[in-house]
Order: sequence, then structure tokens, then C-alpha cells
Amino acid sequence: MKRLLNLILLAVVFSFSLTAQTLDEVTKSYNEVVTGANDKPAETLTALTALLPKAEALGEEAAEITGKITGMLPTLQYNTARMAHDKKDMDGAIVGFEKTVELSEKYNNPDMAKQVNKQLPMLYYTQGSAKLKAKDRTGAMTAFNKALAMDADYSRAYYGIGKAFRGQSMDSVLYYTDKAIALAGPNSKETTGYKKGARITTSKAAAEAAKAGKKQEALNLYEKALMYTGASDEKNLSKYNYKIAKIYQGMGKTSDACAAYGKVKDAKYAESAKYEMKEKLKCN
Repeated sequence: MKRLLNLILLAVVFSFSLTAQTLDEVTKSYNEVVTGANDKPAETLTALTALLPKAEALGEEAAEITGKITGMLPTLQYNTARMAHDKKDMDGAIVGFEKTVELSEKYNNPDMAKQVNKQLPMLYYTQGSAKLKAKDRTGAMTAFNKALAMDADYSRAYYGIGKAFRGQSMDSVLYYTDKAIALAGPNSKETTGYKKGARITTSKAAAEAAKAGKKQEALNLYEKALMYTGASDEKNLSKYNYKIAKIYQGMGKTSDACAAYGKVKDAKYAESAKYEMKEKLKCN
């Protein structure tokens, strides 16, 4: 019995010694690692992530070190993501920011999570635009929808989806573009850009429809182009009205053609419009 007690005592002493030594090692490792936190956030993040289970295994004795590590991880992850963003690695940045939110929620840093969640919709939009430029429509749509999942009123994401439908469904292009315009507001810089993009897209589609002999479709699309044209853009207003008048003229709809020609004011089209009205259509 005495021998058993001695063995138990030795085990306790040995265990205490081993724990104390391990705590010293963890503390030393922590102090060495954090010196590079500012200059090398990615390397520091990796090292502290590996060190965390060792600190946690020590329980209350290493509670201070454990708390310091978990307090640093979200910030280090954020800084790592920022570096990827600065290097134009959008995919890497997004993965990093998503991980930042995960760590922030896990380690009770709601302010960091809130900050990143505000940034992610814009990053998803940028990612979607890049994928669309690379003709990856599926990837672009996924990114735009991720942006909307986080911010249902994010007009750029709706406009991006509309762009993804170009060449496939004009109805969808116009639906999502109009949604973007409504959310951005009538006087915003974004709306100006959305309308310009829609004007160019619809007028191009109208010209293609007219060339293919689809007169009614061309008319509808030129009317849409007019809706997206600013009141001061006399050149394009005249251009589209002239095109509309020509189509009506070809369809034998004289009164409609005359009405459209009458709206042509820009010098490039005005003389020709007057000639058609006076010499061919005999407009009143």
C-alpha cells in the first residue's frame, strides 16, 4: 500500500513538472510567433492556429495564452485577406474574409464580423464581374447571388445579373436592370451607368432585330432604348427616333413614321428626316 502511494505521488510530481514545462514552451512559442504579427500575418496566423490546441490542452493554466491567441486570430485572418485583396487575388481575398467572419463569430468578435459582412457584397460583385468578363456566366451568377444573399438591396448585383443575361434573354436583362435602377434611385451615379449600359444593349439588339427583318421586335427595343436615354442626349434621342420612323415607314404606317421623324432634332439626322417627311410621306 505504501509503495502504491509513493508511485501515485511520483506520478503527480512528474505530471506537474511536465505541465509546467509544456506551459513554458507554449508561452515561449507564443512570444516568438507574435513578433511577426504585423509584417507576416499569414505566417503568424498559421503558427498560432497550430499552437492553439496545445494551449487549450493545458486548461486553466494556459487560459491567458489561449485568450490572447483566440483574440488575435480574427484580426490576423482579416489582415491576411486584405493582403490577398491588395494583390488583386479576389478569390483568395473572399475566402479569407469568409474565414474572418467564421473566426470572429467563433471567438466572440462581433464588430469584426459586422465590418467584413459589410464588405463582402462588394467583393462578390467584383468577383462576379471578373468571371463575367472571363465568360464564366455560371460563376458570375453565383457570385452576384451571394452578394444579394447578404444585401438584398444591393443594386450592383442586380445589374450584374442583368449583364449575365445579355445575349440570352433580353427580358431578363431589362428586368434586372430596372430593378437595379429602382434600388439605386433616379439621381444616383450608379443609375446613370445602368441606363447607359441598358441603352447600348437595347439599341444594339434593336439593330440586330431590324437587320433580321423582325420589325416589331426592333420597334419595341428602340422604344426601350429611348426610355434609357437622358433628356439632354439629343444625339441618341434623334438617332433612335429616326430608326423608329424608318421602321414604321417600311411597315406602311405613315402617321407613326411622321410622328417619329418629327422628334428628330440632331443635325446629323434632321435634314434626312425633313426630306422623308416632306418628299416621301407628305406629312402634314
